[in-house]
Amino acid sequence: MSTLLSYPLVLKGSAFLLMVTIFGLLEWRWGAREIEWRKVLWRDLVAQAFYAFVVIKAAFFLNLWFHVQGPWPEAIGTWPFPVRLLAYLLVADFGAYWMHRLVHVGVLWHVHRWHHSPTHMYWLAGCRGSILQQVLFNLPYIFASPLLGVSPWWLASGLFGLYALTNAWMHMNVRWKLGWVDWLLVTPRTHEIHHSDNPAHYNSNFGVLLSIWDRMFGTYRSPKDVDSAALKFGIPETVPVGRMAIGF
Repeated sequence: MSTLLSYPLVLKGSAFLLMVTIFGLLEWRWGAREIEWRKVLWRDLVAQAFYAFVVIKAAFFLNLWFHVQGPWPEAIGTWPFPVRLLAYLLVADFGAYWMHRLVHVGVLWHVHRWHHSPTHMYWLAGCRGSILQQVLFNLPYIFASPLLGVSPWWLASGLFGLYALTNAWMHMNVRWKLGWVDWLLVTPRTHEIHHSDNPAHYNSNFGVLLSIWDRMFGTYRSPKDVDSAALKFGIPETVPVGRMAIGF
């Protein structure tokens, strides 16, 4: 993470512009809902800048004091790199699923509600993440990090890019039916149900990368059982944006 914080601004900006181009074109071609761009775009750009320049950095420094790394046996270091990477992805994603469920319960909802506050869904709408949410969401990945051990120099950048793309992907404004991909991974069709403002959908589809955890623990809601066109988004409360951005 420290390496990512030191990346030149031009590199971060270029990566963001590439995402704007790719996801913008995909939604222009296959967009499912009308978006009031003049109303929402500037807010989402400000939220993205806040996340990139404040949230990530603040959470990194808070995690220096508040984190736990798994007590993994040293023998794991002898495993082939692909095996260790797969183990990391599974352990981290399993923890992320449970952390996501946790921040929907009781007072911890406060750290997560900013993410659910937009009343629209498209790839950039998912960029909202409070400082305290990011601190908590980093924990499963820190816990699993010893599994990676000695790894290629590009791995941290690759994982960061993977999770950035995953977040944009799951919030896309499309209704693609992807067959086995919908069964295995979190997709826009499944994640939009999680963002629904319908109380019947509140405890549904907490997966971050894989949807198998929702299936295993009874929180999966199939898009086949939901009228996607009727979904609305947002939270049933009005909270100052400053409080939501910090997470209290």
